[in-house]
Amino acid sequence: MFNPNPSMCKVALSDGRSYVVVDNILRDPMQFIAHAVARRADFSQEDSHYYPGPELRLPPAAHQAFEAFFSQYIRGQLGARRTRSALCRMSMVTRKPENLEPFQRIPHVDGGPFQPGEGNFAMVLYLFKDERLGGTSFFRPRVDTATLSAMMARGQHMDRDAFSALIDSAPAYPTKTNTYFEKMATVPAAFNRALFYDGTIYHSGDIRHPELLSADPEQGRLTVNAFFGVRLNAC
Repeated sequence: MFNPNPSMCKVALSDGRSYVVVDNILRDPMQFIAHAVARRADFSQEDSHYYPGPELRLPPAAHQAFEAFFSQYIRGQLGARRTRSALCRMSMVTRKPENLEPFQRIPHVDGGPFQPGEGNFAMVLYLFKDERLGGTSFFRPRVDTATLSAMMARGQHMDRDAFSALIDSAPAYPTKTNTYFEKMATVPAAFNRALFYDGTIYHSGDIRHPELLSADPEQGRLTVNAFFGVRLNAC
């Protein structure tokens, strides 16, 4: 399933944490695209979490394979010593900016809160060839925790225009520094590239050309997203 000699690069962020990029991770990425095409009717939209588009749960064998790769090559580089759980799904970003919920217009973190010594790492594997569909950006807050929490709480009850005024931004995917978040880095998308990172880093898809988004797995922003519950290294 995986390239036996993966090309890896670990990159440090300005907040002291790091991410790992693996290029040409799959031996045959077209198999995943074919799976998405064959199961396109089974993709479903869930409104209860951050992802702005339909998703498809992958079979257990895929969860096990990505967990094995993560545990062998990535886990130690990002500061974990044991993998507790893994969840994998295919996803497509499809929402137009004017239809985004407030929480989809700001960077987010994956999961939590966590028990001491536990965390959550994530992976996004880009399975599209049009790089204009966007990679992933990392952010850090520019305000204290109380101010950020208050903004998020207020935003849950606002309409589109009121939230635009609150964050001083027209409806859009978060791609740049604003009052609340500083952008630290953007990882460009590349076909068959996987990005692994600490899910507690604020992040978002770097989607600057939403007019290109599509629900067609052969044309749209198709990815595999994985989440790994971990035990962290002792400090």
